[in-house]
Amino acid sequence: MRGQPRGTAGPGRGLRWLPAGSPAAPHGPPAGGGGHCRDTRPVMPPGPAAEDRAREDVRARLARRFPDTPSEVLDAVLAEESAVLASAPLRHYVPVLVFKRVCRRLAGDGPAGAEAGGEPS
Repeated sequence: MRGQPRGTAGPGRGLRWLPAGSPAAPHGPPAGGGGHCRDTRPVMPPGPAAEDRAREDVRARLARRFPDTPSEVLDAVLAEESAVLASAPLRHYVPVLVFKRVCRRLAGDGPAGAEAGGEPS
């Protein structure tokens, strides 16, 4: 039924469009604009508490991924990579980028300069 308009159609019946939000067509356009999905883009940058939670989450994920690495080394590399991205304008992506950069460094693949340098990986 993909590509079919909302409404009723059938043999011998013409296609009848139903207005969005009517009882027969309860699913109107999502909040936040057109398209078929709700707009989930962040409206404002994360606050300090959210950044602290994200940093702790990254720290816990790194500890699980590299259980043999001393916590002092994890903390040092995490602090260095976080400092590199401290002035990033899109704060929502910083935890993911820090996690990837730290993983790359701890795995021995050298410095993680691809994200900071703007070169595609």
